[in-house]
Amino acid sequence: MSRFHSVALVLLALVGTPALATDSAEAAVAEIERLAVAAHWRDAEAKIAALASRPGALTATQRQRVEYVRLRNLALAGEQSVALDGLSELLRRELPASLRVRVYTTAVSIAANLENWTAAFALLGEGLPYLSQAPAEAPGLLGAASYLHTLVGEHAKARELALNALAAVESGTDPRAVCMAVTDVAIVEDHAGNIEESTAWRHRQIEACTRAGDVVFIANGKYGVGKMLARQGRHAEALDWSRQALADFEAAGFAAGAWSARLGVAEGLIEANRGLGEAEALLGDTLDYYSAQETHLAIAETEGLIARLAERRGDAVQALAHYRRSMDASKAAERDARERRLAFLQVEFDTRLKEQQIALLEAEKELAALQVTATQRRQWLLAGGMAGLLVTAILLFGLLRRSMRERRRYRWQSEHDGLTRLYNYQQVRKLGAKAFARARGDGRPFTAIVADIDMFKQVNDRYGHAAGDEALRSLGAWITDIVGTQGIAGRSGGDEFTILLDAEAAAAEALMGRLRGRIEPITVFGQRFEFKVSAGICQDDGETASLEQLIHRADRALYRAKHDGRDRVVLAGTAAAAGARAAAGSLVVVGSGIQFGRHASERCLSEIREAEVVFCLVDPFALGMIQRFRPDAINLGAHYAPGKDRRQTYREIDAAIMAEVNAGRHVCAVFYGHPGVFADVPHLVLDKARARGIAARMEPGISAEACLYADLGIDPGKRGVQSMEATHFMVYDRQPDSAGLVLLWQVALSGDLSCRRLHAERDGLQALVDKLLRWYPADHDVILYEAAQLPIASPRIERLALQDLPAARYEEYTTLVIPALGELREDPLRAVG
Repeated sequence: MSRFHSVALVLLALVGTPALATDSAEAAVAEIERLAVAAHWRDAEAKIAALASRPGALTATQRQRVEYVRLRNLALAGEQSVALDGLSELLRRELPASLRVRVYTTAVSIAANLENWTAAFALLGEGLPYLSQAPAEAPGLLGAASYLHTLVGEHAKARELALNALAAVESGTDPRAVCMAVTDVAIVEDHAGNIEESTAWRHRQIEACTRAGDVVFIANGKYGVGKMLARQGRHAEALDWSRQALADFEAAGFAAGAWSARLGVAEGLIEANRGLGEAEALLGDTLDYYSAQETHLAIAETEGLIARLAERRGDAVQALAHYRRSMDASKAAERDARERRLAFLQVEFDTRLKEQQIALLEAEKELAALQVTATQRRQWLLAGGMAGLLVTAILLFGLLRRSMRERRRYRWQSEHDGLTRLYNYQQVRKLGAKAFARARGDGRPFTAIVADIDMFKQVNDRYGHAAGDEALRSLGAWITDIVGTQGIAGRSGGDEFTILLDAEAAAAEALMGRLRGRIEPITVFGQRFEFKVSAGICQDDGETASLEQLIHRADRALYRAKHDGRDRVVLAGTAAAAGARAAAGSLVVVGSGIQFGRHASERCLSEIREAEVVFCLVDPFALGMIQRFRPDAINLGAHYAPGKDRRQTYREIDAAIMAEVNAGRHVCAVFYGHPGVFADVPHLVLDKARARGIAARMEPGISAEACLYADLGIDPGKRGVQSMEATHFMVYDRQPDSAGLVLLWQVALSGDLSCRRLHAERDGLQALVDKLLRWYPADHDVILYEAAQLPIASPRIERLALQDLPAARYEEYTTLVIPALGELREDPLRAVG
């Protein structure tokens, strides 16, 4: 993680509690100082602008206080360089000691965030001598010193400084000073890599800063929690904390903190493998921002996440490119770290001397206090010690109980639906998978119920969403009462509920009867309405591949219940429920197109959703999209292996598909592009199914050839097209029509008769070129074409001379396009009118 996860230190404190106002001007200044801490910086700016109309009403000190707030607001808004210049100018003036120390504190943190280490350490050295004149401001500057020592790797010293600052403010009455001091300790533990300690301090930071009303430090604490969770691999929880931090930073107008939080959100989305589009947008904007700031460590982190995103999407080329950029930025960050260390060493001696002077002053102060109170302390020492231990024990016990309650509450919220109080979708699947496996292992029956409210949209439209929510809430309570401990019940989403039972379908049907009998009219805002429920039930038959497939079959039974008139329960597999299902099953072969998200037709999507069994032989992107709504889809690509005879692979795929068809199931097989183009298996299984009298058909898809015509701007009707597989062309006596367009497919596998090779070989390509030289000159322009598989990608259209083909780069799906040679000639035997 980059140091920007601690960037909230740039927002150091104004005074904890302004002096009581003696007139309207002082009251206005005090209000500006309060808003700068407790509200959006624009609120304080508005007050400053209003006060500008009467500058003569302010004293010199009041004007300096207002100027300090204005410069601090600039830092919050992202103008940190301008803010640092302004603070340096302010320090050249005569200032009260307390305000001077406060300005030094903020200037040190801004210089550190700008990686101007020489300035940061120099400002720290200048500010330390003033601590004796303004002891109330000492904790803030000690916190800034802790932050700098953290950044140069002096964690022990940084921890000591931060704890000293905390000890100085804990007994006081300034809640914001406590907030800042706790934050400093949390940052030290963060950079030291102490995950448990950092997490505990971050939670303490959130509590302390909430009491202080400091929205920026609250957001910083939430971000710190998310960061520690991510380090532990708990990315879903980390994503939630990062989103909270981002919302809080944006609400406070703190731009630098918001950019840091966006990195946390993007990392959580990538690791959870969801919302990758959102992660891509966040990382793109963040990279632009940090590149403009030339912040190398943050750039390295951002490039690393972009590389991880590319890996998730299967784009190894892009992943490698971004990893290289990340490494380059990391090297630059290491140079920055060396510069930071050098600046620290340059002022270390002077800093240590000043720390000794501070310690001496504190020791003298303690000695004087001890001389005055020695007798009293001796009398109260024992009683005070006992009382302190008792209070500490009580506090620790209270904190422990509160922490345990909060953990239980957060865990409950992560596992349950907030409206119905049933399990949420993820928890039902998690618990259900374990229960399904136990029942299968013990040979016990297991049944899934999928139910929803009939005409639920009409409830919302007619009575309002409050009525819809009350219907869901009431149904959830009735399900809880009826199911009890007999099974697992949850809300799948919308008005759909899933119930899993260690029982037979008959018991599930009886349970649904009790539930439907329990439903009664509901009154919301004086409106009385009622609703009905339909359900589908499916019992595991021992051949069900997974829990997802069992739930899907129950969902199909629910669909039939809806189709048959609603307000009923349908059992999957019964004669009444089976409807038009053919005794020998059915088969439909569909094409995914080249870009599934764009090319898949509604008919194709419908076939995938409604099939009992789905097989896929498509690219990884299409497979991921299909498995989002059909998690039980079977990947036929698993049958391929390096060096394996593709004919054996085809036989295995054929056998897998026909086994399900022959078992009487409705099967949908999804193939890349057009399923009938350069594909043996689809035609073979269709022929076998039809030979057995089984309903079988093919739904076309957009092929690579269709994309080729569009991308190259070619009209096949002008010159005609000759389309052949490259090895077929080489083996047989085929004559290319050089006056028209010639397409050779799977050119990378030219000459491979073993059906084992998946890569191009120069000898095979040279043999292909040698044969083509019979009809075309060596310098004839040809095209290597590859259709784009993603909407954000571009097709490969590489033009080169025919003789250069053996040295080119090839994928298994590369197509050779040979444009026409010469002009068309009229048939000399054509009859002349």
